This record gives sequence, structure tokens and C-alpha cells, in this order.
Amino acid sequence: MQTHQNEQEDRFPELQAVPSQQQSEDCQEQSSNLIRPQKPLNPLTASKSHRELHKELRMTHKRVSQEGRTELQRALEKRKWEQRVKASREQDEAKKNRSPLHQELLKRHQRLDKLESSKGQQQGEPEFLRVKERLRRTAVLDAGEEKRES
Repeated sequence: MQTHQNEQEDRFPELQAVPSQQQSEDCQEQSSNLIRPQKPLNPLTASKSHRELHKELRMTHKRVSQEGRTELQRALEKRKWEQRVKASREQDEAKKNRSPLHQELLKRHQRLDKLESSKGQQQGEPEFLRVKERLRRTAVLDAGEEKRES
């Protein structure tokens, strides 16, 4: 680079650099007379609301990186939880507000289920035991009718 500058100085003497003392004096004179340019302010970064939003974003990002879940994920989980709680409350209310007819139908259904399960257990027994049990029932019923007639 210096060789290139030296070559230009030899060819064009008027382009030779001004000695450093003269240059510094000229710059001081010019700087006192001139207004130094300043970088214009960005209206977005200068506004208070923008700074507050940016600060909130940084804080949120820091919190998310620590927790591992975003604010949206937490909001969705909260909504699902509230829906489950609401559904369970509605079921409890429905159980409390059942009509007497509905309650009796449920009791009858439960009794029928028990009878069917007991029949299923009895079917596992040999047939002669079931016949013997039926004979006992008929014998007891016949004895009860004879006592009523007398």
C-alpha cells in the first residue's frame, strides 16, 4: 500500500499529503466552525412504550427459557383444566338433581346386574346342584302354601 502511495506522490506533486501539524490545525479550525453530525434518533427505540414492550419481551423470554413452556402452552393447559373442573361440577349437579323415577330405575338396573352375575356364577356349577336348589325352593313354597290354607 505504501509503495502505491509513493508512486502517486512522485507523479502528482499537488496530491502530496499535508504535513501532520498543518492538518491537525486545519481540522481544529474546521471543527469549531462546523456542526458535527449526529446519528438521528430512531423514533421506535426512543418511545417509552417500545422500551417497555422490549423489556417485557426479554423478561418473558428469560422466564420461558427457564421453565421450558411458553405462555400459550400454559394458557391452553389452564383452559383444559378449567373445562375438566366444569364438566365434573356439571356431572355432580346432574347426579344431585335426578328425579325419583330415574333413581328407582338405576336401583332396578343395579339389582338386575347383580342377579345376572349370580346366574353366571351358578352356571359354572354342575346341573344337578341347580336342580336340587330349585327343588328346595319349591318344597319351601309348597309348605308355606299349606300353612296358609289351614
